Amino acid sequence: MSIVDRIEMRSIDYGSDEYEVSIDIRNEAFRKPWGMDIRDEDLTGDKDMDLYGAYLDGTMIATVFLTEDDKDTARVKSVAILKEYRKQGLGTYLMDFIENIARERGYTKVNLMGRVSVEEFYHKLGYKTISEPYDYHTIPHVDMTKNL
Repeated sequence: MSIVDRIEMRSIDYGSDEYEVSIDIRNEAFRKPWGMDIRDEDLTGDKDMDLYGAYLDGTMIATVFLTEDDKDTARVKSVAILKEYRKQGLGTYLMDFIENIARERGYTKVNLMGRVSVEEFYHKLGYKTISEPYDYHTIPHVDMTKNL
């Protein structure tokens, strides 16, 4: 049985204990490797997003968030997977999960900001790069989009 067969996706309430765990996961994936701490940032914008955690045997191991750019366009944010669970299909699983939610809500397009280091992963999922690389928290990123 693969890891994705054992994943349970759950909605996370902003400000809850589970939300605090999601911050820790994002910190491990997005900031700590570069000597930064996500808790030094203003995370209040999270309260306006739909927050989801991926749970393996009752423990959150990944996150994915959804928000709105405009009435037709959703934005995927915080696709974060703990290092020991990467390269096992979980990223594709999370993207399929969140894109399905976007479709169910009537969005026809989804945007995201992705690291250049994972740009090819998103290309394989049908995303197109729509910007030149730029630094976000000192790490090269690009803007990407996909029609649903």
